Amino acid sequence: MKKLITALLFFPVLILTAQTGSLKGKIISYQNDPIPGVSVVITGSQTGTATLSDGTFEIKNLPYGRYAVEVSVIGYAKRKLSVDLNAGTKPVTVILTEETIQSEQIIVSAGKYEQRVQDLPVSTAILQPEVISRRNYLTFDDALRFVPGIAVNLEQVSIRGSNGYSKGVGARVLVAVNGIPIYSGDTGDIVWELIPVIDIARVEIIKGPASSLYGSTAIGGVINIITRSAVKNPVTHFRSYFGTYDKPAYDIWKWNNNLRTFYGMELTHANSSGSLSYTFSVKKFDNMSYRENDYARRNLAYLKLNYEFSLKNYLTFFADFLNMDRGNFLYWKDSRNALVPKDEDNGNRVKSNRLFTGLIFHHTVSDKITAEFKSSFYHTKFDGYGIELTTSTADLLRNELLANFDLSNSFVLTTGLESSYSKIKSNIFKNPDFFGAGAYAQGEWKISPAASLTLGLRYDYMKLDTLKSANAAAPKAGLNYKITKDLIARASFGTGFRAPTPSEVFTTAGVGGGIDVKSNPDLKAETSVSFELGTIYNYSDDLFFDAAFYQSDYREFIEPVLTSDAKIQFVNLSRARIQGFELNTNWNLIPGELKFTAGYNYMWARDLDNHIAMKYRPLNSFTAQIDFSPGQFDFGIDFRYSSKVEQIDFTLTQFPINLVIDGSKRVPVYVTDFSAGYNFFLGGAPAKIYLNAKNIFNYNYVEFIGNIAPIRNYSVSVEVFF
Repeated sequence: MKKLITALLFFPVLILTAQTGSLKGKIISYQNDPIPGVSVVITGSQTGTATLSDGTFEIKNLPYGRYAVEVSVIGYAKRKLSVDLNAGTKPVTVILTEETIQSEQIIVSAGKYEQRVQDLPVSTAILQPEVISRRNYLTFDDALRFVPGIAVNLEQVSIRGSNGYSKGVGARVLVAVNGIPIYSGDTGDIVWELIPVIDIARVEIIKGPASSLYGSTAIGGVINIITRSAVKNPVTHFRSYFGTYDKPAYDIWKWNNNLRTFYGMELTHANSSGSLSYTFSVKKFDNMSYRENDYARRNLAYLKLNYEFSLKNYLTFFADFLNMDRGNFLYWKDSRNALVPKDEDNGNRVKSNRLFTGLIFHHTVSDKITAEFKSSFYHTKFDGYGIELTTSTADLLRNELLANFDLSNSFVLTTGLESSYSKIKSNIFKNPDFFGAGAYAQGEWKISPAASLTLGLRYDYMKLDTLKSANAAAPKAGLNYKITKDLIARASFGTGFRAPTPSEVFTTAGVGGGIDVKSNPDLKAETSVSFELGTIYNYSDDLFFDAAFYQSDYREFIEPVLTSDAKIQFVNLSRARIQGFELNTNWNLIPGELKFTAGYNYMWARDLDNHIAMKYRPLNSFTAQIDFSPGQFDFGIDFRYSSKVEQIDFTLTQFPINLVIDGSKRVPVYVTDFSAGYNFFLGGAPAKIYLNAKNIFNYNYVEFIGNIAPIRNYSVSVEVFF
């Protein structure tokens, strides 16, 4: 009996002892690299631990139950998660995202070597990949619409008014992947679907002319997409989304009774074996669209190989292949049929295949000298089925050799040589070829502990088929001065240039409604003179301000116009000027949980010869974003506004042409998006689910005449990391 009583007394203790366990896991970055020294604490207690060198952790002797866990380390966003601890609980994997103080961020695009944002003489912005994932942007350019100072008219991006809308050709913003431009050899356009969004580590944006380093296409700025570094451990990422468009705002606009949907699916795997690492991704993303004859069916394959000869010498190769079949919606039928194309354009379609490859060899010569060789090949082929069959095949080969010399503690020199050659075979651009070559040098002197001076110069030679050859010199000067530790002033001055693309010079094709495009063999290269005055103020580690005044004067600015014989032609405007003021702020109200960002841009853009506003450039624009991440949840609200544009292609909307009926109708832009997400574990694997509602007030507006922007739509996306 005594033994029985003793056993009964100790039975609850035995049960409690049996019902304890260890919370185990691993903390990694998005590159699947382990993060040591991460604090892992049970919320509201002193119980916790820190991760080891391999990123693993273990908290022992925890009674079974649900635990709120807080994960934090300097340089990464804090994460909170909930874990049910029981006999079947598997080790968890937690992925942390980098979160650096704004002014301490590192950027390579401004000088083609690593620099801190606070040391630069020019305005910059950095876009993190988590923003694209959380908001479920269907293509990369959608994310750019919320970057202060950037506007996107349909698919054409503009930094501080550098572009209006020119039918998708002649980009003035250089878009690059790892510093290698991805503009096509015929139209010079950017195909956003080609960008490997899944492999983005960060996006660096240089606001303002960068021709002194990057050449012709960078007259308006640079968007450089940096891909992720090589992984050391295997990781598989699956992402899928499904969405639907709401009903049109007006019953008269309803042209189809079917549910208009869009969806995508992507699978990526990365691993390494010895010195070789690789990333491979396949993606399918289709869109039925809210408009008739505006569908898109796209397939993407992406491969990246990285081979390390040593710690500081490596070879990187990447390749993108995009297959696309899409409808072609340019103008509405009229404002009562705003989601239906003009009768003669209905049924038009474009089929295309694009292959882009890049090769980078990085060699560290010594502690003071590094060199890189960059080579790329871009093959494009499209067939347009419309009024007539339009076809173009273009091959663009580009090579660049650059070197960085860290000559002293106070002087860094960057030099480079570049060449490009394109060959085109087309029934609308003739069969021209293009050759370009350039050389550049830029030095940065730290003339005192508080001040640094940047001087640069680039010279380019360009020859477009039968046109007379052209050359351009683009000097640059910049000054960065730290008034105090937290107050920094900057100033820059430079010139830019842009050579006309083959499509701007040689295009002869119909665009619908009896309107044709005609060639202009007399088209000249455009040039610019620009300056900027700016300041950075770090009120605290959690509150940041950036302000800038800018001005660009253009000569021979290239824009499409309607000529006296009722044809569209690219011509040179003699003089144009863009002035503006930009103010941005970034405020971490609750570090790691609640963040507010906002940006305002005032822009005065004028055709000085005709004394009118430049087309498709709003006077005022404003963006604001709120991100709230309590525990395992993520919430976001995005808002953007731009004032009603003053000048459009009125000649296309008025008598006697009247190509776009009701085309002069336009309004200010007010767009609000909402997102909600939840982070959880799926069998020990980190997973995310997001709900996005875009244009939640179903506000109707146009970015280009006769072309309604996306109406309200909803989507659900899911991500799992294995």
